[in-house]
Amino acid sequence: MPIEPAPLRLTALVTAHDRRAFLAAAVRSALEAGADEVVVVRNFDTPLEGLEGRYRNVPCAATETCEKHARGVEEARGELIAFLDDDDLWLPEKVPYVRARFAARPELAYLCHAHRAIDVNGAPVDAHHPELADKDPSRFAAWDGRDFETLLRSIWPGNNSSMVVRAAWARGQVPLLRASGWSSDLAWLVAALSSGAAWEIDPAALSLLRLHDQNMSQTRGSGPAEFRERHRIASDRFARANAALARIARERGQGPPNMASSLAARAEGLRFFADLEGARHPRRAAWRALRDRGARQDRAVRGAALVALASPGYARHLLYRSSQRRWALARSGSSAGAA
Repeated sequence: MPIEPAPLRLTALVTAHDRRAFLAAAVRSALEAGADEVVVVRNFDTPLEGLEGRYRNVPCAATETCEKHARGVEEARGELIAFLDDDDLWLPEKVPYVRARFAARPELAYLCHAHRAIDVNGAPVDAHHPELADKDPSRFAAWDGRDFETLLRSIWPGNNSSMVVRAAWARGQVPLLRASGWSSDLAWLVAALSSGAAWEIDPAALSLLRLHDQNMSQTRGSGPAEFRERHRIASDRFARANAALARIARERGQGPPNMASSLAARAEGLRFFADLEGARHPRRAAWRALRDRGARQDRAVRGAALVALASPGYARHLLYRSSQRRWALARSGSSAGAA
């Protein structure tokens, strides 16, 4: 009788910075899904009640998500590393599912799967923002492998809690992570594409993405002044990350032909938003964005830049109104109403 190979050991790598409210639930979901090890990388050491001795704490004062991932990868003991943001949850079937996928493809280095949205209390919601609603991982099977923009805009789920990597490969990508700083989910995708490693996107929904007012990248639940500051900070961070990843993509020379140029265009668009929100020569920033062939292809960048040439203040007002509308949530199965 053939001997069954031992299941691949999986480390759940949970990251948190300052935010405490959801962390215990995230760790518990990883344990209940079957993680062999839970590593929590965070900048505080408050004990997680009822979970004492069931996770390993890795102190990390750095705010950058990529640095937290890098520290966790260096500490992880599993053959697979699955990421989990402190405010998200895994579904119980996640660990057996991804173990099977990686066992079936020994060359597989990176997997990103679908997720479902929940509100602050864990209730299912429908999110209509293009970053969520326009993504369909089932399209991956028909993707031509060449158009990076199509991959980002309509296929790749783009969330830390939906990513799993093979540890042996991931350790070699730590320098790329540290060079990026932010956008850890995008950094891992670029690492996979630019390294020539085997990777895949899976349509199975195996995690729950919590949408709530404390999440900086979603800029929900804020008034105009707070939105402006949060959007400025997020845009500046992601502009620097995209620019760094564009440089790395050019240096490595592998992956979709337009990956480096797409990342550079995104960096320029985000730089414009950061300068507009920060009132740093906004008209000059608008001209710069409009002159950039890649950046002006983005409708949001082009529209805001054209308005900013006439009135930077009104352009900022429209960005705030657009964000509030785009991040409105409806109860799952409902077509109206916001959370």
